[in-house]
Amino acid sequence: AAMTKKKKVIIGVSSGVAFLLVAILLGLIFTGMYVGWGPFTGLFWDQEARRVKKSYPYESNQNGIVFYGASNFRMWYEMTDDLSEYQVVNSGFGGSTDKLMVEYADRLLYPYNPQVVFFQTGSNDYVEMNGNDDEKISACMEYKKQMFSAFHEKMPNAKFVVMSGLLLPGRSEYTELTIKMNTALKVYCETQDYIMFVDANQMTYDGTEYRTDLFIKDGIHLNHTGQLKWRDEYIKPAIETLIETYPKLASIRK
Repeated sequence: AAMTKKKKVIIGVSSGVAFLLVAILLGLIFTGMYVGWGPFTGLFWDQEARRVKKSYPYESNQNGIVFYGASNFRMWYEMTDDLSEYQVVNSGFGGSTDKLMVEYADRLLYPYNPQVVFFQTGSNDYVEMNGNDDEKISACMEYKKQMFSAFHEKMPNAKFVVMSGLLLPGRSEYTELTIKMNTALKVYCETQDYIMFVDANQMTYDGTEYRTDLFIKDGIHLNHTGQLKWRDEYIKPAIETLIETYPKLASIRK
């Protein structure tokens, strides 16, 4: 009986170890897919690129507006309907960083020959960085300058709209850093005649409280009410200002 009990314990331990090893392996697989390392490098991003191309075929989505950036574009599922008066392509992909945006521009940006590009990017970069706030801002801005310069070189006639990083209740520990980052980004954008900066700091945070009602439960991604507020108070005014300033951009309207 003692031997039988011992065998049961050994079998139980072995099963537990096997389960743990499988869980770790699956974790490594999915992490590798998302961050792009190991034998699964780029699988997730490649799938995202295929998804966008399927939703917005290149040949039928030329010379409009491309929304390029992270998951608050990616998860705006009703974007095409919500901005139905314009020719729009939602090229947002979850977890995107500036490095990935440069890497996938050949598939998610350039083929559409956009006249206007909206960028929503930032927090996925600095949450992964080491160093103090000033060091993170310096590193991010240096890369952003290179990124926007490279995009401008490829699309010299396109106008860029850079959205400020949203202040997120689910990432409240980064609020001060995001505000500093937005300030640095605004200063840079004002030196470039092809870039408009849109400051949406007040949309989600008044300096004391967050507008949690504008987000899904994770406090990071806007719900549809938040998306419509973003559209009505910040995105559509930016589009109309560009059209007013550059009348030839009226063709981005349907």
